[in-house]
Amino acid sequence: MIKYIFVHYYAAKFFRVYKRSFFAMVVLFSLHVSSKSQTDASIFAKLNSINKTVTNNSCSTGNGALISNRAMNIFLADKTGYLSESSDLSYYTNYVTLNTAEGKLTVNHNFQEATGIDEPIKTLLSVGVSMHIANSFAPTFLGNNFENELGLTVNYKWLGKTKTSFGACIAVQPAANKKLAMDALRAAIIHSLQIEINKKETDFIAALNAIDTADFMPQNLPAGKEIMKQDFYEDLALEYEEKFAQLQATKLANTNNFKLITTGWTSLTAYLPLLFPKYTVAPSLTANFNQKHSYPLDITLSHTRLWESSRLGRLFITLAGKVLFNNSKLSYGIDKINLTTYKNMGGTDTLRLAELTNDKAYIGLYKTFVTPSIKGRLVYFPGTSHIGISFLMEQNFGSYNLLNGRLGIPVVLMNSKKLPALNLEFYLMFYDMSNKIAAAKKSGGKTFLGLGLGIPFSRLMF
Repeated sequence: MIKYIFVHYYAAKFFRVYKRSFFAMVVLFSLHVSSKSQTDASIFAKLNSINKTVTNNSCSTGNGALISNRAMNIFLADKTGYLSESSDLSYYTNYVTLNTAEGKLTVNHNFQEATGIDEPIKTLLSVGVSMHIANSFAPTFLGNNFENELGLTVNYKWLGKTKTSFGACIAVQPAANKKLAMDALRAAIIHSLQIEINKKETDFIAALNAIDTADFMPQNLPAGKEIMKQDFYEDLALEYEEKFAQLQATKLANTNNFKLITTGWTSLTAYLPLLFPKYTVAPSLTANFNQKHSYPLDITLSHTRLWESSRLGRLFITLAGKVLFNNSKLSYGIDKINLTTYKNMGGTDTLRLAELTNDKAYIGLYKTFVTPSIKGRLVYFPGTSHIGISFLMEQNFGSYNLLNGRLGIPVVLMNSKKLPALNLEFYLMFYDMSNKIAAAKKSGGKTFLGLGLGIPFSRLMF
């Protein structure tokens, strides 16, 4: 027992004395192992592994990947550059949309982290803030139906598998072999990147060796160098993984070494009102006005298919179903009235003159109800053009059963890197095409011009 206590005492004392040195050795060893795990050779090996995975795809079927998954993400960021609504697909971290028909401005943020060595983006969560910024942006034939509101949009997308067709691989006509061409271009890219990586590492090692003890305490110099190595190789890996993907996507876009690329995505979107107006409503001219509250929540489920042809251009087809928590005011079931009209028609509630003066009072039976609707949208960009044409039809059901349409000209403006920078859509809106609303309630024509705006910005996700 005494021997045990003696050994335990001196072991504890030894640990207290040398524990700092012990932990320092552990940290130094960990950094050393971490830095050795990332070198120029390991970075190139990772890129080469991605390249071989694509190269080894069978050529017999005429279908298969021509570029890596992350390169395809970047390629699709250009091809899905049509950004018109907040629920549309964007491969950028942030994007802004504006719809002048509703006066609605939405700022969105995508949450996405790259996973694995070379993984496609399979799901995408977007959260945004939406606001009706100006009633004057929505001069519909029924007046300014949308008032200042602030809400939260939540969108979740499931991205389907991308399929690439490049035609048969003909041995006797290698010039027509699109897969062979992309394999050769990818090989040239990866070996040029290897030269760049080696040069950067050589320059870094030279700079590292130039550091002397004047910059560090002598006992801290080895640990300091290991930290610098770890940081250098981590940054180098991220830089060249992205560069490899970017160069592949650029080559595929510039050469059109494919016949057809198809993909699709399903989107679930919810608009959650945070601040929204109250309505001053009286059932009749002789009844008192009361404040009515609404909660115009809407939920939309949509699916979009994209066909990208090297010869014919780009085609989007979207089908969507929507459920709106509607009310009599939003569905034009009650009539807006001003002070002069109210007095002339014998209105009796004089305590609400302020609301009448501001033209924010309504006469009619106020109700809340659910409005389901379906929508179809077709967008086409011919060839390599960034100017296209779009068609949209929307049918509402129930108490608010309007049929609306839209004919548009979408324009995608590219930046110096040939990536989408600004999306504009000039359109002609057609409201109530089936004449469901009484002519007496209309305050103008049934058609008007509008503008859709989409701006992707910040980091491109890959």
